Amino acid sequence: MRALALVHLEGRIPDDPEVRLAQRNSLLRGSVARVIEGLVQSEDTDSYDTLFLPRYRAPYHRLIALAEMGAPIDQRIENLLGRILNVFIKPDGGFGRTTGHVCVTGNIVRASENFGRGDDSRIEGGIQWLIAHQRSDGGWNCFPEDEPNSTLDSWEPLAALGTIPESRRSPAIRHAIEGGVEFLLEQNLGVGKGYEPWLRIHFPRHYYYDFLLGLELATSLGDPADPRLKPALDLLLSKKSAEGRWSLDDTHPDVDPEGDPPYKPIYDEMMRDKPKNKLEIEPPGEPSRWATLSAMWIIQRARP
Repeated sequence: MRALALVHLEGRIPDDPEVRLAQRNSLLRGSVARVIEGLVQSEDTDSYDTLFLPRYRAPYHRLIALAEMGAPIDQRIENLLGRILNVFIKPDGGFGRTTGHVCVTGNIVRASENFGRGDDSRIEGGIQWLIAHQRSDGGWNCFPEDEPNSTLDSWEPLAALGTIPESRRSPAIRHAIEGGVEFLLEQNLGVGKGYEPWLRIHFPRHYYYDFLLGLELATSLGDPADPRLKPALDLLLSKKSAEGRWSLDDTHPDVDPEGDPPYKPIYDEMMRDKPKNKLEIEPPGEPSRWATLSAMWIIQRARP
């Protein structure tokens, strides 16, 4: 948290000695250290299921959370990332169980880029797979067999492309990012869509969308002064406490079985062991450092 705040709020460079010290310390105590401690150490039974299940405490979900938390890569994380790349890569160039999947591919590309492993040829293949699976409206769909249209809940490809350094962004990558941001804006970042989970703040996200995440992407990858951001920004400001802090509304999985996107086919599986398997970094309903950092970073860009 300290390292991210120094970079995002104070404008320090990533190589600043204070930033590096905070990152190193995060491996010893606090949220990052606790998530790493829960990793499965055995490499004898690597398979998709042993790395992916149970949601949301399995190694794959912990790796995604660590990347979102800005953890520095160490040998434990590097070993886990290598295991996941080896097991999840598919012949079509994506990552998933049997074939490439939008959400899984996006998360693995994003984590690899965040951990400085974007030069792996499999990551480059994953990037091209994501671009090839972008829909004409600029978004993606994690349930392509159900609906022809994109869904905000397929935010992972856009977030993955957004982690690619400017120096490596080809015209195709830039075009895909522009299309993804425009899709978010055309959907009002989910505000007014009637799907309540999108209007709540969560951390970590795993692979679920909410309006705070949409604001992060739209203000960092697009025009932070776009007037279409106003409803989501107003919602964000309405959740600010008198002390100037934001709280988490829920811990994922937070889904509406009757809502859109269509979670019904896997809803029971996701919710069955939620109390036991949820990965809770901070308790909902109390001031959250992660939510507050994200909100302050967004407001700093959108309303300096």
